[in-house]
Amino acid sequence: MTIKKISTILNWIGGLSAIWLFAYPKFYGLSVLVNILIPIIGILFALKHQGKVGIDYRKWNNTPIPKIDSAILFPSFALILRALIDIKIIGFTNIFIYALIISIPLISILFYGTKEYLVGKKIFAGFFWGILFLFTFGCGTAILTNTLLDQSKPEFYKAKIINKKIENGKTIAYRIDFEPWGPITENDLMRVSKTEFERLNVNDSIELELKSGFLKTQWTRKK
Repeated sequence: MTIKKISTILNWIGGLSAIWLFAYPKFYGLSVLVNILIPIIGILFALKHQGKVGIDYRKWNNTPIPKIDSAILFPSFALILRALIDIKIIGFTNIFIYALIISIPLISILFYGTKEYLVGKKIFAGFFWGILFLFTFGCGTAILTNTLLDQSKPEFYKAKIINKKIENGKTIAYRIDFEPWGPITENDLMRVSKTEFERLNVNDSIELELKSGFLKTQWTRKK
C-alpha cells in the first residue's frame, strides 16, 4: 500500500473517530482511547517516512506529498471539546504540566518526521501548530485521563441553582449558575445539555460529585 493511500486512510479514520467521540460518544472510554491513538499513529507514520508525509502543502521531487493533518487535528479537537463539555476541572496547573509532558515529545517527533516548520519563516507557523496541539490533544488527553483512570472515592455536595442562561455565539451553550459548594467559595457555573437545561429550574438543587483525579486534579460533573 502506498504512502498516499495510508495517509488517506489515517485521515478518514481520524475524522470518523472524531465524529464518534464528539457527536455520538457510545463506548466512551474506547472512543477516547481511539482518538488518542490515531494522532500518535499519524505522528509515528510521519517519522517512519521522513520528509515524504506532511501537515502542510509541500512537494517531494516536484510531486505534492500526502498530508496527515486531519488524522492529527480532528481527534485532537474532539478530545478537548468532549473534555470541556463533560468535565469540570478545579485547578488547571497539573493538567497543563501533563499536557506539556504529553505534547512536547510528540510535536517534536512530528516536526522532525515531516521536516516542516524547523527553519526559516515557517518557524512561526510551527509555533502556532505546537500551541494548537498543546491545547487540543495535550489538554484533552490530560483531562480525560485524569477522569477515566480516577479510582478515588467521590465526595457529594448539593448546590442551589441561582440563574440559567443561554449563551449565543458560534454555537449555543446552556449554562446554569449555582451557589458555592465544597471547595468552591464563590458562585459557580456549569454548561449542560439542552435537555438538562430545560428540566432544571432556578432554586432547584443539583448534586455534584467531586473526585481527586488520577493526575491529582480535582474534577466534578453533575449527578
